[in-house]
Amino acid sequence: MTTVESRRPPVETYLFCGFALVAVAVFLTPAAAPPLQAQVIVLGVLAAVLGLPHGALDPLIARRLGLWKGPAGFAVFNLAYLGAVVVVVLLWLLNPVASLVVFLAVSAMHFGADWNGDRPVWLRIAAGVGLLSLPSLGHRAEVSGLYETLAPGGGDAISTVQFWIAPVALVGMLIGAGLAVRRRPNEAAELVVAALLAVVAPPLVFFAIYFCALHSVRHLRSGFSAESRGRLTGLIVVLYTAVPILGAVAVLLVSLSVGPIVSVDDRLLQVVFIGLAGLTVPHMILVGLESRRSARTIVDA
Repeated sequence: MTTVESRRPPVETYLFCGFALVAVAVFLTPAAAPPLQAQVIVLGVLAAVLGLPHGALDPLIARRLGLWKGPAGFAVFNLAYLGAVVVVVLLWLLNPVASLVVFLAVSAMHFGADWNGDRPVWLRIAAGVGLLSLPSLGHRAEVSGLYETLAPGGGDAISTVQFWIAPVALVGMLIGAGLAVRRRPNEAAELVVAALLAVVAPPLVFFAIYFCALHSVRHLRSGFSAESRGRLTGLIVVLYTAVPILGAVAVLLVSLSVGPIVSVDDRLLQVVFIGLAGLTVPHMILVGLESRRSARTIVDA
């Protein structure tokens, strides 16, 4: 018999809904949005300090999956992981339009998994597509400009497609929220607030709040919870997390010091999102493998 879960909402629900509702209230006023350069810099710093740590737990996921054991295995895993990141970045540089389309599709599947984990796949994909498409409803020109920076010559067409599919995806998000009300009311609230934030707030502000306050926190919480049942110490977990953060911050600082200052926003935008694309592919592969193993364990039990 299906019952309402008695546990309290997780911390990320409070963080995300709190920050999101404040942002919605701010951007519903006549106040102008922050300059694009300021948005990009803040997003870059937040993504490095608050967003990337959940991906830094990937070695721990790989260890649980048995993909490495001992120092030598850890080194090989990291070389393979870095190789995958480099391949994705090189493919983006060779064909940015196709790479942006693939990145958006992969991100939709990955982000949509934040809700309705026990529901049909199409419902989760609809949530992910809605997250990435709804900003084009309220800020179509800005989304087009951002995409053109990432994929010159094709960004406007991609934003136009998102503009037309956004209403359908919104319906899917609301259906998902309705289905989550009884068992996970916090997920229903998150979906509704995310849809509202995506339409009202500037695209980069929306992405920063969602990625840092909800998605990353949710994965970090589940990752540390899983490790608390394992044999790795907290110090090792912190080291695994800190090294990628410091590397990401170093890359961002270097990007700010190279080239003319007038292009710093475009350059940083490319560093942040192409870098995220490179990290998302191996991260999503590992998360998918762990999800499949968990599903098989439940079936076998």
